[in-house]
Amino acid sequence: MKYKIIVAFLLLTGCQKVIDLHLNNVPGKYVIEGNITNLPGPYTVTIGQTGNVSDNYHFNGVSQAQVIIRDNAGNSETLQEKTPGVYQTALLSGVQGRTYYLNITLGSQSFSASSVMPYLVNLDSIYVTDVMNFDKKVKAIVPVFTDPPEKGNCYRINQTINGVLDKTLFEENDDFINGKTNSSALLNPDPDSTLHPGDRVDIEMQCIDSAIYKYWFSLDESSLGNNSSNLPANPVTNIQGGVLGYFSAHTSQKRSLIVK
Repeated sequence: MKYKIIVAFLLLTGCQKVIDLHLNNVPGKYVIEGNITNLPGPYTVTIGQTGNVSDNYHFNGVSQAQVIIRDNAGNSETLQEKTPGVYQTALLSGVQGRTYYLNITLGSQSFSASSVMPYLVNLDSIYVTDVMNFDKKVKAIVPVFTDPPEKGNCYRINQTINGVLDKTLFEENDDFINGKTNSSALLNPDPDSTLHPGDRVDIEMQCIDSAIYKYWFSLDESSLGNNSSNLPANPVTNIQGGVLGYFSAHTSQKRSLIVK
């Protein structure tokens, strides 16, 4: 598997010079993130807005939006705003194999997206193994699952260590593991990153559709400058209407262990 991490490097030199950058402010863009899973709800859609480069980051929630989610089985629900910019379902269920449609109206603007919840590929187990990471031997988690023989399966894995989410982006399609059992470890590009005895590791595996795989893959690539211009670019969203973010219907399953 190919796993990468979003890393920010700060370069320090012996001689320092203050450079005054004159950055133009640009109009804010809406940022939409929505998730529906096979687990019981409620499910959440957040709507925020980007700020200027000079602003301190905080979630700038956008209120008074009409947010509707429906599925291809005839179910539909208008989400309620719980806090500014955070909208939740009350009744909708996430069902494997169904297509979910998101429609958002903000004043005269509208945004839409769709996502198919794949059928669950079972996360059989997880275990710790010793593996070489560059020139160092480290301890890492291997998620054990068998990819189905049908092509087109995609996965995202979240790893939490001692209650802290690992910011490494773990996403994969089945181009190289089609029909096979995964044996690849969740490696962090930092060769000094390793698990230690007593660490609690929580793994969530998501089965995602191809559009959401493209979102996470492009976010992964752009964060490292892996594009033709070597400059960060916005990830490929599946939301129509000129916004940032994603709408994902996916399965979710979790496994945990204590490193010995």
